[in-house]
Amino acid sequence: MSDSVSAQPSSPGLPKGAFQVLKVALPSPLRRLFDYLPAPRAPACGWQPGLRVRVPFGRRDVVGVVVSLASGSELPRSQLRAIGEALDEGPLPSDWQWLCQFAARYYQHSLGDTMQHAMPARLRQGHPMAGRTQTLWLPLPNDETALARAPKQAELYALLRQHPHGLPGRAVSAHGFTRDQLLALQKKGFTQPQEITLTAAQPTGGSLLASPSLPLNREQATALSVLHEKLDGYHPCLLEGVTGSGKTEIYLQLIEALAAKGKQSLVLVPEIGLTPQTLARFKSRFRVPVVALHSGLTDPERLDVWEAAANGRALVIIGTRSAIFTPLANPGAIIVDEEHDGSYKQHDGLRYHARDLAVARAHYHGIPLLLGSATPSFESLQKALTGAYRHLRLTQRPSRHPPAKLELIDLRHQRRQGGLLPGAIKAIKSTL
Repeated sequence: MSDSVSAQPSSPGLPKGAFQVLKVALPSPLRRLFDYLPAPRAPACGWQPGLRVRVPFGRRDVVGVVVSLASGSELPRSQLRAIGEALDEGPLPSDWQWLCQFAARYYQHSLGDTMQHAMPARLRQGHPMAGRTQTLWLPLPNDETALARAPKQAELYALLRQHPHGLPGRAVSAHGFTRDQLLALQKKGFTQPQEITLTAAQPTGGSLLASPSLPLNREQATALSVLHEKLDGYHPCLLEGVTGSGKTEIYLQLIEALAAKGKQSLVLVPEIGLTPQTLARFKSRFRVPVVALHSGLTDPERLDVWEAAANGRALVIIGTRSAIFTPLANPGAIIVDEEHDGSYKQHDGLRYHARDLAVARAHYHGIPLLLGSATPSFESLQKALTGAYRHLRLTQRPSRHPPAKLELIDLRHQRRQGGLLPGAIKAIKSTL
């Protein structure tokens, strides 16, 4: 795309009299796109859907997303303003764009507001779409006698050798050494810098597992074998299991099978369920990068996780409701734990249900969907009973208590006392 495209009466390939227009989604409650002329300088990838742009909107500049390109506008060219600048050299992930457009249509919400909700705060503010990095200084094998006349450099080299996987520059400074001494060692071939990402750094070789999988009972093994039948296609399953029946172990072993293929797993948990113990269980099982998205993260940390997932470095992403909008480079499965939980529903702004978006997203990607619960929602239970979902059951408890019995009762023709059926009142009295 020519750098001077917006200064021309028409662009190459357009009909005579036509001019290129970029339709941009902006943070506005209006359910419409806004027309802009291209900026004088085009990004390296050319103008295309998914690019973040900074545009004049009223008396201020805002960040929006290009949704489509057109060869003209309902407004005359003279009334259109030009985009200020493209913020990235490439578009936002295509799966993220699709999910935002689906959510905006399904929930009848402004696409611009939907995209603003779905991206990290740093991206909304116009910061680069890049995770943070740090530089590690690695020791290199060399003859230490060459440092005989440089005692401080010799001390620094000894310190680096104590950290074969590298030492950050700030740690070097904390030990009383200077950057000039580091550069002198580098020039002599005793050290070299290596830039790594702060989030989801890749492990070096070895097994996927940091600790072995647990043995499965018969019901667990049957459920897992059903999930393995169709790892490469849309396969919605409802895993109904009482508390303590081992649903999490099935999640872990499903993730293991997908990680072995280099595929990512997105695990949604209720707000109350994302505890340090939950994260510790996942991180202690796998040697692959496991990241978490929750309200306790700072804005830079949230962007780090988002970027690690978008680029495929993070193979396991655990998060609460809003994590459903996390882009995945190599999607393998979506798991929704406690799928009945009310915290998956957003009650203001973009009023979405993360479980329902998980269903739509799994179908879009063509990947397995696993909904887990001890008390499934009526919606999911109905789909399981009608065959839309595969119904997997775990009835065995860790103790000798008998399994809970689930019974559906049609209340339309039943007389109730204080909202309760006679049978329920009788059962409560007998228990008390």
